[in-house]
Amino acid sequence: MNTSKKTKVNNKGAAKMEDKPKDNLKTKKTKNKKMKLPTLRKIHLHPMYVIGGILVTILIVFFARVAIWEHGYLVAMEGTERDTVSNSDLQVNEGSDDTDNTEPTEQQITEWIVAPDKPRYFTIPYLGIYNARIVELGLKAQGEMATPYNIYDVGWYNGSGSVLPGERGVSVINAHGGNLGYGVFRNLPKLPIGESIKIEMGDGRIFNYKVVESVTKELGDDANGYMRTAFTPLDSTGNTITLITCTGDWWQSSQTYSQRLFVRALKQ
Repeated sequence: MNTSKKTKVNNKGAAKMEDKPKDNLKTKKTKNKKMKLPTLRKIHLHPMYVIGGILVTILIVFFARVAIWEHGYLVAMEGTERDTVSNSDLQVNEGSDDTDNTEPTEQQITEWIVAPDKPRYFTIPYLGIYNARIVELGLKAQGEMATPYNIYDVGWYNGSGSVLPGERGVSVINAHGGNLGYGVFRNLPKLPIGESIKIEMGDGRIFNYKVVESVTKELGDDANGYMRTAFTPLDSTGNTITLITCTGDWWQSSQTYSQRLFVRALKQ
């Protein structure tokens, strides 16, 4: 009796022991199945992101093509007439500029600094002009040559057709004048042929020029038409400067003078 009971107990116990490994195997399989990573993930892109990416790519390609074309064009046109101003389109300043009438102090003049290769000081001993500051000028929105903001400064036009002083070509210099006692070039009409003009560069070099001609033109077509001549060298050496300023009668209605003066000089 006792042996039979024990056998049954042992059989049940064995049955229970046999079930446990099966459960562990299933658990391992389940865990391994969950730990596997997918070999390919589905990518979901928002339509707006796709459109934005396409637009950015188009813009990059467009600007790259423009840059490449511009570079090729500039290389191909280097040294051609693109570097020469269309003097028939360039106009002289007709006035109505905002100006500063404050005379610079000696300290301000002494401390005036420019790049070594740029013009720094302008001098005409005959007119009592010594070391007037030289500033760089461009064009106004209307296509007119600008004038210095301060009436005591002299402007070097840095646009097409105007070279640096000392270089082969024409250096165009523009400043305020007039017969009312204003402007550094107010007495320029009195400058005789043969007088000297000096330009000092940022690195201390000094270029000397001799006045060859002085021409007065009426404001408008006459003055604008003379601009081509003003940008043309006086001789084959090409080392010329052209000074431009206002002169004549004052027109109150248009706030300008009736004439423009062109003084041209050769480098000595």
